[in-house]
Amino acid sequence: MQAPQSTSSPPTSETLHEPQSQTVDAICPEHGPYRATVTEYHILGSTTVVTSSCQACKDAKHAAEDARKAAEISRERQRRVDSLFRSAGIPARFAERDFDGYKATGNGQKIAHSVCRAFASKWPEKAAVGSSLVLTGLPGTGKTHLACAIASHVMREYLAVAAFGTVSAMLRRIKSTYAKDSQQTEQGAIDDLVSPDLLILDEVGVQIGSEHEKMLMFEVLNARYQELRPTILISNLAMEELESFLGQRVMDRYRECGSVLAFDWESHRGSR
Repeated sequence: MQAPQSTSSPPTSETLHEPQSQTVDAICPEHGPYRATVTEYHILGSTTVVTSSCQACKDAKHAAEDARKAAEISRERQRRVDSLFRSAGIPARFAERDFDGYKATGNGQKIAHSVCRAFASKWPEKAAVGSSLVLTGLPGTGKTHLACAIASHVMREYLAVAAFGTVSAMLRRIKSTYAKDSQQTEQGAIDDLVSPDLLILDEVGVQIGSEHEKMLMFEVLNARYQELRPTILISNLAMEELESFLGQRVMDRYRECGSVLAFDWESHRGSR
């Protein structure tokens, strides 16, 4: 039996021709006269004519596409920033604190403001070496204000992951893993505290903890030190009391990798 013959055949010179182009004078309704390329396409007995747009129209189209892409990138970045702020745990009272809003009148305040601002503006370098800060002094002297200003800056400018919390909250979180129905281990909770790019721990030494609590705090701080994760410690204790609470090993590490700032002026609470 003879095989059936195909009813289709490849295009021939009668059905398919090479496109033909020529340059002609044209007028753009928006930009006026220009030289256009007119191309004729002949396919299966049909002719399609395509006239190129003027260069100004092409540039406007590309600019509009670039603007659309830039706007989408900006929106996506803002969504990321908003997400970082929501998850950072910064108290509402300090969520909008920035460096410009900090009233630095005395010499000590100016130094603290300058050091903290430099820490934030040089974040990539600080993060690379695990630089940290210890802010210690009387209540109402602006320690939390400056720490939160640093967090806000590095989240907004560098998309860094920041976390804020008190020492007591940190310890409760770790010790909650001791419950029988806990879905997380103690080490898992510690790892969660080590992972943020920046950790701010407030109220260090508010109450003298048990030896077990001090050990847990040492584990978190030492792990962040070893992993080059910047940490900011905020305490109302005097320097000697803070060293007694944290231990010399911790304080030596923080002196090595950062600055210890004493906020030794009177409270300005209510004036900022």
